[in-house]
Amino acid sequence: MGDRVRLAVAGAGAFGREHIRMLAASPDVEIVGIADANRTAAEAAASDFGATEITTDANEMTSRLRPEGLIVATPGPTHVAIAGHALGLGIPVLVEKPVAMTPADATALVEAEGASASFVMPGHVLRFSEPHRRFVEIARSDDIGPILSVTARRHRDDSHAVRYAEDPVVMTMIHDIDLAIWIAGRPVGPTRVAASRRPQGTSRSETLATVQGETGAIWRLATAWVFTTESCPSDRIEVVGERGSVELDVDGRISVFGVNSRTIDVTVDYDAALATEHSHFVDCIRSGKPPTAVTLGEAVAGLSVAGAVLASLEGGGATVVAD
Repeated sequence: MGDRVRLAVAGAGAFGREHIRMLAASPDVEIVGIADANRTAAEAAASDFGATEITTDANEMTSRLRPEGLIVATPGPTHVAIAGHALGLGIPVLVEKPVAMTPADATALVEAEGASASFVMPGHVLRFSEPHRRFVEIARSDDIGPILSVTARRHRDDSHAVRYAEDPVVMTMIHDIDLAIWIAGRPVGPTRVAASRRPQGTSRSETLATVQGETGAIWRLATAWVFTTESCPSDRIEVVGERGSVELDVDGRISVFGVNSRTIDVTVDYDAALATEHSHFVDCIRSGKPPTAVTLGEAVAGLSVAGAVLASLEGGGATVVAD
């Protein structure tokens, strides 16, 4: 047990339980505590996955147990306060997306990391999905040439509008914002963002966003929380370059069109991606080095774009310049 990394988890809801379930199966990790404002949820997770320490106060748990790392999977508005407290104690944190709810809150998290001897790792799990990594490698290669555009769709059933208080932009579209940053880099220069939503005023809707910097790729992103069953169109992302294109359909296929056209069968395994994310976090804790697969700076850049999408929606679709 002594060589296992001692981790605590804040949050025992849907996302928190997934983290706890995968951590419990890892030979490299000991779960030393679980915190959730809903004590029943914390008790259920502890019973199901073998943790012994539970509490309703994440900061109290972190101060008392002093884990080697903390995973923050609580509701989004609490992320910065819980992660900031851990950073103040020198404890590394893996923070579920979104790392913060607004760019201003994200700046506070950046400042907390800067004042700490430790680090923040954003929980952007698709960075650790092998099919997504393979897709990004092709998108960045000479196969399709310099990137012109990134087009993505990510649709979910309408229960999301009931289960989550957060906007679809920060719950769902944020994944594709991060993928676009990963694939094409951050937008260059002042970034113009225009968005629309139908019907307006409800999360049970479709949101469309266009993102364009002075140079670099144009992004076209869509997400809808309107499907009345869990049978939704598969997530899909396409990158067009000057010499061809590549598309990932998470149902199991990468399609490349151009000089080296081909189809690659893939399997998107979210458990494997989460396990790889945890392994990277553990490796960073052991080495004392910040994460390289995804950085807090990239997460903040994504939140800036997400904030501009929300501002455009509030402005009736007016073009907004991201900070």
